[in-house]
Amino acid sequence: MEKRVPYAISNFEKIATNNFYFVDKTKYLEKIDYIDYPVFLRPRRFGKTLFTEMLRCYYDKKYAPKFNKIFGKYYIGKNPTKLHNTYFFINFNFSGLRAYARKDKDIVEEKFNANNNSVIYNFLQHYKEELKLDDDIIKFYNERYKNNSSGALSNIINLVATQGGKIFIVIDEYDSLTNAMAIYYQHASEEENEYLNILRSGGFFRGFFEIIKFGTATSVDKVYITGILPITIADMNSGYNISEWITFDEDYTNMLGFTKEELVILVDRIYNDYTITIEKETVFAYLKEYYDGYKFSPKGEDIYNPMMTLYFLQHIIKRNKIPDLLLDDNLRIDYRQIAFIFGNNTEGRNEIITEITEHKKISFFTSLNVSFKMNNYKNGDYIIEGLYYSGILSYGNNLGELRIPNHITYLMALDYFKEINNFTTTGFQLSKIVKAYKLTGNALDLIENFFEKIIKKFPGDFFKNANESFYHGLLYHILWDTFTKDSYEVLPEYNFPTGQADIMLKSLHNAEVQHELHDIFEIKQVAKGKSDAVLEQKFKEVKKQAKKHLVGDYKKWRTIAVCFRGNKDYKIEISM
Repeated sequence: MEKRVPYAISNFEKIATNNFYFVDKTKYLEKIDYIDYPVFLRPRRFGKTLFTEMLRCYYDKKYAPKFNKIFGKYYIGKNPTKLHNTYFFINFNFSGLRAYARKDKDIVEEKFNANNNSVIYNFLQHYKEELKLDDDIIKFYNERYKNNSSGALSNIINLVATQGGKIFIVIDEYDSLTNAMAIYYQHASEEENEYLNILRSGGFFRGFFEIIKFGTATSVDKVYITGILPITIADMNSGYNISEWITFDEDYTNMLGFTKEELVILVDRIYNDYTITIEKETVFAYLKEYYDGYKFSPKGEDIYNPMMTLYFLQHIIKRNKIPDLLLDDNLRIDYRQIAFIFGNNTEGRNEIITEITEHKKISFFTSLNVSFKMNNYKNGDYIIEGLYYSGILSYGNNLGELRIPNHITYLMALDYFKEINNFTTTGFQLSKIVKAYKLTGNALDLIENFFEKIIKKFPGDFFKNANESFYHGLLYHILWDTFTKDSYEVLPEYNFPTGQADIMLKSLHNAEVQHELHDIFEIKQVAKGKSDAVLEQKFKEVKKQAKKHLVGDYKKWRTIAVCFRGNKDYKIEISM
């Protein structure tokens, strides 16, 4: 039976006991033994839920008979710790609760209790023998605490304590509900802000965490919390002040995601098992360009996004070709969350968007503070930090620098920034803009359509602050959205031997295309009110900048040099 790629599978037991590829991360279970109340935050689609299920298989006492079957071939199976399979294990997952963030406060609390009580009911059924329970007692628990999951959890903690047992609590996606509520209630008054109300003393969300905190004095021995943003715990203040933040800890940097070494081993195994005609070097080049570059501590190594990497590898196994869609939409963050991070800081927002769009990196001069709250976000006090936690920025190679980790993230950032600037288009509109360019290579038509159908849409006063990155960022995004990835390569800020060019677009070798393209775009701009002489001078500069690339292997390529004057007009030259 051929091995399978475990893309989008979070059931660790299924992966471990069936014919799946798996990058062994079990050595981190050894480290978890030495920390009691960790909080570990990572961006979307980074394997957080899969790791919590690994914790279940390792620490749940009911899994002891299956230990060798599940872990025998992995690191921890050969090096088990004393704590393995010694806990009453309970795993809460709040991910589905975000759907109720806009509901009436009573409905939100009702759904919160229902979600948690379902987990508690399963816990009681799972351990009915160990806890000496019968079905009638479990039913009684279920009915009595129907509207009070905090009370139900408190009772479980006491029940396990009377048995001399220890509990391991996991809360997966702990901030899914609260992040959505923070966005919805960001403009509400202090009294009517239900996000803050559920986190204040007496609020049901805080009350649940207080029960966990109080339980650490008896049977609660370990609490593992994972999610994306730190603001929920910060806004609970003393409600849950026992956290041990390991998000930046170098010992845990590589706990989720693939290192280069791990990826090489995985790809080699796939190539040994399957007949794949794509050159291995091409696969590594794509993976690095699109999914690598996450760095979660200043001295850490670059990490590949695991879910996106598996998505890519699954496709080449099934189709023996590079996937046309290199971005899995499940990776996207809710745009409103990004807008929320920018808050009311319009000036800071524009500076940061410009810096990131133009250079794909930004300097920062503070620590990535874990202790900021909703009001800090509302004010836009922690934009850079918020973009880091959301996965838009990652540590760079230079001290005091954050960078866009990879090409996919850059595309998402452009998407978010477009929406922040109230710019939207449909796929049909974009296809019309590039139609002649794709069919015949007509670059004049491309730029004319781009100017008439995109640039002219913006009000004149918008161009007071627009810069070159605005123009080539939009053009790049249109080209990316409309050119198939198995036939064309399109990249921004491309490094030629002669320097960096704004956009590079080429048809791939042996690809079936309507028209073969090898184009270099250089774009400049002047303000709408500038004179013809200023426009001409800037146009002269961009033509010179574009032509310098036509040397060596690129001598027969084409350059498209454009200088825009606001949304008034433009000048263009095409050279070969």
